[in-house]
Amino acid sequence: MQLFLTYSSPFARAVRIVIQEHKLQSCISGHFSHPFQNHEELTSSNPLGKVPCLVLDNGLTIMDSEVICSYLDMQLGDGRLSKEVNNSWNLRTLYSLTSGLTETLVQRQIEKVRERGGLRSEFWWLRYNSAISRTLDFLESRVVQIPGALSMLHINLGSALSYLDFRHADLNWRSQRPQLTALSGALEAQESFDVTPLHE
Repeated sequence: MQLFLTYSSPFARAVRIVIQEHKLQSCISGHFSHPFQNHEELTSSNPLGKVPCLVLDNGLTIMDSEVICSYLDMQLGDGRLSKEVNNSWNLRTLYSLTSGLTETLVQRQIEKVRERGGLRSEFWWLRYNSAISRTLDFLESRVVQIPGALSMLHINLGSALSYLDFRHADLNWRSQRPQLTALSGALEAQESFDVTPLHE
């Protein structure tokens, strides 16, 4: 199997963590492909030109990090990362919220890049900042609802929080959010997180 990814992508990091958790490194080869460069190998597999993108040995393509993670966990793994989240509407909602947070963080990063050319939208910049702050506060107040055993919710949330450190240190997200800060530290200490850091 081939996994198209960038090592700076929080979505791809979630997939890399699941691969580590289920020890699938030997059957999945990673291929660096920057989505902005529209490499034909990526766009022929995913017409959206987005990473991560998983191409199975039979040629079937699986796109979107949530779908890829579910496939790896439930088809190639033992399903333990998905089970508790899938059995709770509340946890599924929090899982979806963490995906939305990550998407908003990526959009904010794009605005930072656009700023270099004088193209940043002040409307979207303020909207992203407000949405990020509200979502972090919402999650801070609900950390107690997150189960103890590692799950897809932990992986999604941990990837989002690490992306905040990686790309958005100016937001100082840890201030006034001790619960999320502690959870992030505990997650990053786990082997599957430790060996899959975000980097250029």
